Amino acid sequence: MEAGYEYLLFRRRLQHRFFNICGVFIVVLGALMLVSSGAYYSYAAAARSSLPELDVSMPINPYIQADREGPSQPLMDTDSSVSSGNINPFTAEEEMSLSDARTAPGLLTLPGSAISARQLYPGDGLNAEAWSYPASYEPLSYIEEIQLKDFKPMVAGESFQDQPAATYISIPSIGINSSVDELDVLDLAGGRFYETPVNTVGHIPTTAHAGEPGSAWYFGHAESPISGEGSVFYNLTELPGKLQNGEDVFIVSGNDQQRFLYRVTSTRVVHQNELKLINFGRGTIHLVSCVPKLVYDHRLIIDGELVAQSDIP
Repeated sequence: MEAGYEYLLFRRRLQHRFFNICGVFIVVLGALMLVSSGAYYSYAAAARSSLPELDVSMPINPYIQADREGPSQPLMDTDSSVSSGNINPFTAEEEMSLSDARTAPGLLTLPGSAISARQLYPGDGLNAEAWSYPASYEPLSYIEEIQLKDFKPMVAGESFQDQPAATYISIPSIGINSSVDELDVLDLAGGRFYETPVNTVGHIPTTAHAGEPGSAWYFGHAESPISGEGSVFYNLTELPGKLQNGEDVFIVSGNDQQRFLYRVTSTRVVHQNELKLINFGRGTIHLVSCVPKLVYDHRLIIDGELVAQSDIP
């Protein structure tokens, strides 16, 4: 009896110790969750407080002719330049023409003369990762200069009807260059929704295509740490700062037949529940991505207007 009684006491002590350890673990876990939640909400509040800095508007567009009924005038002074790269995107008489540097949809191919002119030795060698795509080694200002060549200015209100779907979109000044896919409508529990773009920019098919008179809406991830759906618009938050510095920022989008140039006119932020796809009735483009980082309950919208066009040989 004595031995059995001691066994029961030992077993009871083990149970008490187990419950004590579980209690301590739950308390510590709860404290960590409380601290983590507090830190996250503090970060989220600070991140949201900085969102008004992303609301920027540019002055009246100097590239668009205001009176479309009047005589046709150049949309850009040939002595002016794009401040971000000190270039004139609408002047054909540049140092290099498209015959030397073809810009295929979604991919920039540098002319052989530009590559051979780089001195690899002595000096800095070309990174091996850039061998198959030398453009990745070139500064953004140089890439922008090539991509913005040979565009023809357009009169205010001018656009192109019945364009094919865009196949690519790029913002050369910040290194964005992505393919474009049409988003499908998915039947999910609770309603119908557009699918999420994965490693590409998604175009809302009910909106205008690039170059058409309506408003074209495109969506892309700035980052997707959990679902891993890409980060094609990772640098999009750099645009408000460029506009605040007085820089002109251009968006290039097109299909297999034509390229279209849009000038960014404003950047704005709205709550995800307040996002509305508006057709402004003229050639405009709108890029949408989620902000702020790690919160993603607001949408950064980049607005641009159609200013020029170029045929693809």
